[in-house]
Amino acid sequence: MKAESLFPADTFTYAYLAGPVSTPAALNTGITEGNCRLALQLYFYRQHNLFLGRDEIYLPGGYKTIGDFIYKEEMIDFSLLIRGDIVYAQNQRNKYEALVERGQDNFPDYDTWVYHFHSGIYIGKISPQDDNEYIYHATSIDNGPALWPLDKFTHYYLPISIKRISLKLTKL
Repeated sequence: MKAESLFPADTFTYAYLAGPVSTPAALNTGITEGNCRLALQLYFYRQHNLFLGRDEIYLPGGYKTIGDFIYKEEMIDFSLLIRGDIVYAQNQRNKYEALVERGQDNFPDYDTWVYHFHSGIYIGKISPQDDNEYIYHATSIDNGPALWPLDKFTHYYLPISIKRISLKLTKL
């Protein structure tokens, strides 16, 4: 499913190094390229009028500072998540279905491992006629933002941690 069905203003072509942006104004300038971190930034800005700065999005800093861990590097019970929870995951497969080695042992240190995490937003169920739970993210596999069923997401990515941001934070 394409993300524009839920997030029509947030379409762009995937570019690994394109995002996040530095200011809220930059999110309103017709973004044409982005990555999973930009998708995360756009979600909170468009859905909750909450601008998360680069230091709150970039990893490992964002992983360590903003929000509260619901799960941290442990098995995740997706039935306990709510829409807007941030999913941090490590790649398992590339777009050609080849397995990739992204476990912590394949990086020189913890921060480098976390830096390479993929991020997405747990959306949950989107329709009474559809029992699937969904993740909103941007990926090279779909060349931009996408709304994937959880089973497709977990085919390509291994969820590692979940964070929840209090929407009572200072808004714009």
